[in-house]
Amino acid sequence: MLILSLLWLLVGILVGLLANAARLQPASWGRQRWLVIPGIGALSALIGGWLCVLLLGRYVATPMALWIAVFGVVLVPWLRYGWAYALTRRRSHQESKSTSPTTMTSGDPSPSQ
Repeated sequence: MLILSLLWLLVGILVGLLANAARLQPASWGRQRWLVIPGIGALSALIGGWLCVLLLGRYVATPMALWIAVFGVVLVPWLRYGWAYALTRRRSHQESKSTSPTTMTSGDPSPSQ
């Protein structure tokens, strides 16, 4: 099982490096973002491989670890960036709502003379 775990780590790192080549990481992650994506790939492949061993067996675990690593590398940055963007947008919307002037609700929107 140690050899399988090392294989899953290697598969996850390779998937992460391919994702780096495709530039799937958000720019807001800073300079060391090229290390984060292979780490996410390795961790998701290792977790996925062990879960698949428990649920499906040893023979199916490696291909499933590969697919789980692909989904992890694609979805984790997207979800992380998407949640941060949604929260920022929601806060700015609430702030603009609280500071916006009230509108007239009477029938004629033109100023009275």
